[in-house]
Amino acid sequence: MVKNNAFRFGLLILAIFATITVSAGADEIVGNQLGWITFHTNVDGATIYIDGSAAGTTVNQVYTETVYLDGSPGSFPKTAYAAKSGFTTSGTQNLGTPSAGQTLNYYMTLNPSGPSTGSIYVTSSPSNAMVYIDNVYVGNTPHSVGGYTPGNHNVEVVKSGYENWASSVYVTAGSSTTVQASLNPVQTQGTISVKSSPSGASVYLDGNYKGQTPTTITGVIKGAHVIELNKAGYYEWTGQVTVYPGQTASIYPTLQPQPAPSTGTIYVSSTPGGAYVYLDGSYEGITPGSGSMAIDNVNSGTHTLNLKYSGYKDATTTVTLIGGGTASANIPLTPVSPAVSTGTLSLTSIPTGANAFVNNEYKGITPFTLTLDAGQYDITFRLPGYTDATTTATVNAGASSTVQGSLVPVSQQTQSGSLPFAVIGSIIIAGFVLAVVSKRE
Repeated sequence: MVKNNAFRFGLLILAIFATITVSAGADEIVGNQLGWITFHTNVDGATIYIDGSAAGTTVNQVYTETVYLDGSPGSFPKTAYAAKSGFTTSGTQNLGTPSAGQTLNYYMTLNPSGPSTGSIYVTSSPSNAMVYIDNVYVGNTPHSVGGYTPGNHNVEVVKSGYENWASSVYVTAGSSTTVQASLNPVQTQGTISVKSSPSGASVYLDGNYKGQTPTTITGVIKGAHVIELNKAGYYEWTGQVTVYPGQTASIYPTLQPQPAPSTGTIYVSSTPGGAYVYLDGSYEGITPGSGSMAIDNVNSGTHTLNLKYSGYKDATTTVTLIGGGTASANIPLTPVSPAVSTGTLSLTSIPTGANAFVNNEYKGITPFTLTLDAGQYDITFRLPGYTDATTTATVNAGASSTVQGSLVPVSQQTQSGSLPFAVIGSIIIAGFVLAVVSKRE
């Protein structure tokens, strides 16, 4: 029995040794065809994605992927990234191919991701109003609701007996936006239509100006109200009107004219002041340097105003007084322009470049323009190699004149002038010859 046990123990030892030997040999063979890629992450439990597929999860912030090098190169891992809930995904890294027995290390960083939504807290005065966010009922005030993406959201608060309240609010991720709605009680309102004869009267509702007739006043609270109408030249009209919800109350009074006064006042000013004022030909006074002068007791109708001021043109205008009221006239005065006593004279010559003399006084080289007193002038054009050209020119006040001198070369004049003398000399010589011949005969 002891021998059998010893035999069996020996066989067991032999088997273990053989297994170890075979395993060691196999690992040595396979190990020559393997490489490894180890991924390191800054957080534990991150999933490693290789070529877009989940390959494994880091343990103690490490995950190792075995690369079988006996396959085709196209089957080797190419890219990898790490991801974990609550963290931003790491950047994608391009992977290299390890050599047999080599380990490549890659380090990936994941940062905690912030919240992606925010909340809205709605209160109202009074409370217990229905809250609608983006047209969806979410509860009654005060109420807080979350899960809203960043951006603008429409909030509406509704309560019976109060006007609806609405606003757009901006939601920020990770924070709560507070909305306070102040609700206004619904007012039962009506409308008042106001006309008058004549029209154009100022309308006052309960002492507040509302425009001129004809006009329509909306949004008037139900009940009794006081209407006042005012128009120049007419007595004030006052009446009471009752407004009913959703209805229009109309009033159309006839205004009574007031007796027209027989005279009125005209206020006169001028720029500058100091002008003599004449009303319908009668002197009334002098305009002040600032403000205006008053001409009282002027009959109703149209009147003529004349203003005179030394150094300025006389000014005339008309004013009309209606119903003995008042009228104003502000009259700007225009300075008298000084008389123009000069004109311009443009001097040209053929050819140009001639010296020009006005009344024997040198003025310049043509062409040029002079400003001269009105009158008549003697003009001389002079250029070496040419005979002088003389003429006269008239300058008119405020006008422009032009004068041109045509110069003749000296040689041309000499030739044309010597021809008659040559002819006369020839005739005299011919006569002398004939006389001599006649004597000989």
